Amino acid sequence: MHIATKITLGIGSLVTIVSIFGLVISGSMLDSMDPNEESWAGELMMKEQAPLDYEDNFEWTATYNVFVEEGYDVNVEVLNGGDNAYFESCDIWGDCDYYDYNGYQEGFQYIGEIIVEQSGTYEINFIVNGDGEEPTVMIREDSMTGAFGILGGFFGCCLGIIIFSIGLIFALVLKDKKTLPPNKVMIVGREESTTSSLDIQKDDNNDIPQEIEDDSNPDWWK
Repeated sequence: MHIATKITLGIGSLVTIVSIFGLVISGSMLDSMDPNEESWAGELMMKEQAPLDYEDNFEWTATYNVFVEEGYDVNVEVLNGGDNAYFESCDIWGDCDYYDYNGYQEGFQYIGEIIVEQSGTYEINFIVNGDGEEPTVMIREDSMTGAFGILGGFFGCCLGIIIFSIGLIFALVLKDKKTLPPNKVMIVGREESTTSSLDIQKDDNNDIPQEIEDDSNPDWWK
């Protein structure tokens, strides 16, 4: 099997398995939540009397549901949020009765949520519309980790299947290179080469006239 095929199949399998594992965990987190419990509306973050300025760290991966004691009117504003964090009244969407059943907070009414676009420390201002009144206000943090986990697991599974499919295509198309046997090489020793050179030199010397070779003959030039 080609190395590219092995890598692609391995990555595709790993991504798919991890994504399925994430889906199972995220789904179990959502299933464990009981709509009849107060925590259905989020974990309690703050519960104090207004008017007040409340400062804390807010994450973009959560929504912050705001409740006020029944029978009171309170204005909520994020003082330093700008476009990064702001309060949105339930009157805008007409869902002020959203927590009247599931996640019902006894003695409190839902008035809206704090939406966070960028995580950071923000100051929330609660102003009571009424002289001398000090109603209790409450913020509940509703984390979207489980929802993000399911969404990420779903896309991860899709990506893993795509990568695995590419690996199957590689398995059909790519072939391993055949390994050729090594060529035999004859190594000529130094002695043989030297001997051959000497023999050739001797043969060449034999072709030289005797007269030229014999320097002892003074009349060789005649």
